[in-house]
Amino acid sequence: VGIKISASTERSEAYDVMGRGELQLGILVENMRREGFELGVCPPKVLYQKAADGSRLEPIEEVVVEVDDEFTGAVINKLSERKGVMTD
Repeated sequence: VGIKISASTERSEAYDVMGRGELQLGILVENMRREGFELGVCPPKVLYQKAADGSRLEPIEEVVVEVDDEFTGAVINKLSERKGVMTD
């Protein structure tokens, strides 16, 4: 659960920042702006890995959510937008 930073191969004065999720990267960007850094942020990209057989693996997360009945619809909708699958 870390952040990886490397010099960009596409732009000379840029860095590629790899993290887990929008919240983690959003906090980093906000802290840098408050400290006076000027930065531009491009849309995130999914980092795929390759399996031993050469197939592409998509990153997944498991989550357990316990909410009151009145909020279950909103939670299910949000998770469905991100290809969430409900299991028992």
